[in-house]
Amino acid sequence: MTERACPNLVEVTGVAGAGKSTLTRHLLHATTDGTLAEFIHTRTPRHLAHVAHSIPHLMPILAGNLIRAPRLSWADFKLLVYVTEWDRFLDRSLTDRPGITLLDQGPIYALVRLKAQAKGVTRGASFARWWSGSIERWAGELDVVVFLDASDRVLWERINGRSQPHRTKGEPGDVGREFIARYRRLFEEALGRLDVPGGPEILRFDTSATAGKRIAAEVAPILTARAERGVVGREARP
Repeated sequence: MTERACPNLVEVTGVAGAGKSTLTRHLLHATTDGTLAEFIHTRTPRHLAHVAHSIPHLMPILAGNLIRAPRLSWADFKLLVYVTEWDRFLDRSLTDRPGITLLDQGPIYALVRLKAQAKGVTRGASFARWWSGSIERWAGELDVVVFLDASDRVLWERINGRSQPHRTKGEPGDVGREFIARYRRLFEEALGRLDVPGGPEILRFDTSATAGKRIAAEVAPILTARAERGVVGREARP
């Protein structure tokens, strides 16, 4: 067991249009020691070792992906690597760094997205085992999960009104409602698996009723208080 300063890993997550990135930006301004965690970039040399380290753990899924359609995309592969390996990456990159580390579209988001897409291999037993093991592992790594939601109407208006592309943007309303319901159901499944002794503190907010800046003002003191609690002990990762 090694002692190090607690990095306070905080994931901001939720359904599309709930305001994840907006809240993350507000939290970075509202906390004096908050930083945004890196995402995996396969062109970044120091990330490549972590990509390679993840491959043996993902072989059953990758092998199944060769024979079951529709196949996972390159973006999906990066989500698999992120969930499998990024706790190890963070453990090393954040050693002895106190403060708050924010994950925007972090492991819980990645797990939900992979399952929601229901591509060929994600419907098999190997993926189910990986998914369950991954969420149990991240339950011991994350300190706080901030889950954002809003009414179906507000979410659908935001998805269609923002500039960035979305695969349901411009589709009929029933398509949007089905998409939102599927993701919300899977988020609730994931949050239920995280809500265990020793798991992260789960904070829920309705962004159709409360603005991101106000949520940040409420959440920031909670995160700061946790960051000031000092040193924790964790097993060093191999």
